Amino acid sequence: MALQSGIVREAWDLGRRFGTWFSRLVPVVFLAACLVSCAHTPRWTPQAVEPPQSVEVAQESVARAVAEEETAGPASDKSSMAPALQPSSFALTRDGAVLTALARNRSLAVAKFEPEIAASYIQEARGAFDPALLATVSYGRDTRPYSQAGLASVANEEESVVSRQFQTDLSISEPLPTGTEVFLSGGFSRSHSSSSSWTYEGSWSVGVNQSLLRGLGPDANLVTLRQARNTAAKSRHEFRSSVLELVYQVENAYWELVLATNTLKIREFSVQLAKDQLELNQDLIAVGKLSADAVVSAEAELASRKAELVDARIAVKERTIDLIRLLNPESAAQWNLTFETLDPPDIERIDLNPEISVRLAGLYRPELAQSRLELANRDLEVVRTRNGLLPKLDAFASYGRFSSGATGSDASSHLNDSKFDSYQFGLLLDMSPLNRSERAAHRRAKFQQQQAEVAIENLERIIEAEVRQAALEVEKQWERIGATKQAVESRQEELEVEKSRFLVGKCTNLDVAQVHRDLIQAQLDEVTARVRYIQAITSLYLAEGTLLSRRGVGT
Repeated sequence: MALQSGIVREAWDLGRRFGTWFSRLVPVVFLAACLVSCAHTPRWTPQAVEPPQSVEVAQESVARAVAEEETAGPASDKSSMAPALQPSSFALTRDGAVLTALARNRSLAVAKFEPEIAASYIQEARGAFDPALLATVSYGRDTRPYSQAGLASVANEEESVVSRQFQTDLSISEPLPTGTEVFLSGGFSRSHSSSSSWTYEGSWSVGVNQSLLRGLGPDANLVTLRQARNTAAKSRHEFRSSVLELVYQVENAYWELVLATNTLKIREFSVQLAKDQLELNQDLIAVGKLSADAVVSAEAELASRKAELVDARIAVKERTIDLIRLLNPESAAQWNLTFETLDPPDIERIDLNPEISVRLAGLYRPELAQSRLELANRDLEVVRTRNGLLPKLDAFASYGRFSSGATGSDASSHLNDSKFDSYQFGLLLDMSPLNRSERAAHRRAKFQQQQAEVAIENLERIIEAEVRQAALEVEKQWERIGATKQAVESRQEELEVEKSRFLVGKCTNLDVAQVHRDLIQAQLDEVTARVRYIQAITSLYLAEGTLLSRRGVGT
């Protein structure tokens, strides 16, 4: 017995020293953890994003930086392959432009994160049904006077009673979609006081709680998870809408560049016509068939054509910048790039049926898919609030066993003995007599559900109008192509006639210049009609929502 008492005292002293060391270490560890968690170097600060106070100083600084970059040139790129990867001109097709934009457009790169962000809410919602583990380890010491301990008879021998207790508890619980919660728990404790010997206790229990009204069944408990899935799907359709809009913008920008390039060629041709007319005037003046002042109008016409040529060149640069912004090509000097468009504005009539296009829009438009998923979430919200109207009535039951004794083995010796068991079962009712908050929430959810239904009907009408208008635009541009082509042929014949009349003195420079203008305008109208027809088809596919499928783009 003396040996056992010595071992117990040594173990007790060791535990006390460990408790003292642990109590001193915990604040230090906690403080260090707080300092590490709070340590953060911001990327930007309010001071860093403030604009410079002096525009002149900032302009000088920026000018120096630009001059250094221009002086360094391609050598500033450490990559030996940089010059080969940075040509001044790119040969570009429509499909090549689309693929480049899908790979490098920065707005699309930002939008790509949204589906992943939305998908994270699914796992978060599933976490509501994850099992929970709770473990507790505690040590306590209690010193009381005799009057509280009920030992007044020995008050002259000792002045206090010291109690010590060590306890561990472990419990596992898991909620289920059916409204059921199951749990398993167990514990062990060891206690001792100066007036009594060591006491060891052990226990385990299992239990179940079942919702009978509020929270009963998967429909009520899976609302958040199903809403998260709908939101994730909605985000994917929103990303598809972003891709659809990007492809449409890239194709439009490509054909605008094609139109600007063809316009430039026509303007160059118009300048050449004006030069030829001026030279003809000079030749006729030289042989005495035309007065010297006749050349003035020809020179004025040439100057006017050159001004239009300047506008055409600037238009090509503007359309190039639009395309560069969308493509974000891999080049250090991307804003100085030029594109050689390889796809001519060739046309081919498509089979057009507005009724089919409207039906396709109902299947492919991402906006409709998003609205329908929003309605699904509104329906689920009605389910949630309807469940909230019910009172909380839960049935519970538990069963366990208990064992205790003066040695450590006594804490588990009776845990398998059914004579020392305990059980409990019953009902729990929790309700609000007025329930005004839940009633208001349910009423609001029903209004939002009806609002979503009306919003879908309104969106369907808007989309149908867009599709029908896009189909009309395709028909209009197709008819314009034939009319403008015939106009070009007529203007060319008219020009030949007018040249012959000018040579025999039956018309003036102004008459010839007017015919020149009419021919140039007819050529511009024809190429514009071709490009607008192609763009109208793209707009129709956008209105249908089928543009990505027709271009072989998946999301």
